[in-house]
Amino acid sequence: MGITYLSVELAFDFIAFVLGIVLVHCAKDNYQRLYWGIIASGVGLVFMWENIGWLLIVTDTPSFQFTELLSIEKMLKWYGLASVVCLFPIASLSPGYLNHFRILTFLLPPIIIITVGICYIWFNGEITPIHSLSDIIYNSGQLDVKLRITIFLLSVFIPLIQLIYPLLSNKTYRKINRNMYMFIGFLFLFLTIYVLFTLNINEFIFNLFGISAITFAILFSIQYLRYENPFSDHVSMLQDSDKKTFHGQLPQPLPLFVTIDSFLKETHPYTDSNYSIEQLAESQGEKARTVSDAIKSEGFTGFREYMNSLRLEYFRQLAISEPDKNIKELMFLSGFTSRSTFYRNFLDKYGISPTKYIDKQKGEKS
Repeated sequence: MGITYLSVELAFDFIAFVLGIVLVHCAKDNYQRLYWGIIASGVGLVFMWENIGWLLIVTDTPSFQFTELLSIEKMLKWYGLASVVCLFPIASLSPGYLNHFRILTFLLPPIIIITVGICYIWFNGEITPIHSLSDIIYNSGQLDVKLRITIFLLSVFIPLIQLIYPLLSNKTYRKINRNMYMFIGFLFLFLTIYVLFTLNINEFIFNLFGISAITFAILFSIQYLRYENPFSDHVSMLQDSDKKTFHGQLPQPLPLFVTIDSFLKETHPYTDSNYSIEQLAESQGEKARTVSDAIKSEGFTGFREYMNSLRLEYFRQLAISEPDKNIKELMFLSGFTSRSTFYRNFLDKYGISPTKYIDKQKGEKS
């Protein structure tokens, strides 16, 4: 583990921290983006702290060797973080489902186990040295080894169950996309590295775990900057061919959403690019949080994703009613200010670029 490698990883840690702060700042009512920003900034900060420590160790002890297996501290760190990250597929597929009570229910097992582990370290502190798998078998009767084996097994299987559950359930409001499969693939890779990291640690595995974790944080932070919900697509944003293969459960929107949807489609206030959820809430005589919950009951991640869906549909209406206007004019009239956001959302929903769509409309008329 060289100084150069640690310095490079330290730079990536800082990037993850900055991206996380940016996500927190621009999250608004998108709680997935908010929590991912908190995780990314936390991972970046913790890894920066640890890598600075490792730089000092490597500088003073260049031949430092990893020897400790089934480390309680390492397992508890993994267990806590993995338990939270594995909730993102559920949160993505069913916006609004994870209220405070359900989050606490999902996190109760890791909270209990982490509390037990911390209490053991603080109030007992007796740790049997383990340097090989044979040491684990030989000392399996020791209290601390039993506790460490229990923590290890739970830290593997409970996050695994949380991760697989959304894939097997059809009680979801949205369709899984390729980013979700990539996310899950990364987590399975982490799980494999974590098992090796815990039972047979060496310098290569240690470095692989660190660089994989920070790459994971950076990669999906960028995805959350580009998309409101990078892991799944709302039914209204699917192409017709994808709608036929969607087998999830259609959401049952709250009555307030029906009122909001009718109001917006009749008055088109979203064509103002600065239109906010606070303005919508005021027009309905409701609190912004209540309006946000109503929007999520229809399967949207938040206010902005809902607005983008309405703006795309309005763009199509304008393209028919005002064929003399160019794409840029129609885009601004629909409420979009970012060309990249508009083109990306349009292509994702309709499967063709706005230019080809306009040309197709003109061809059908002629």
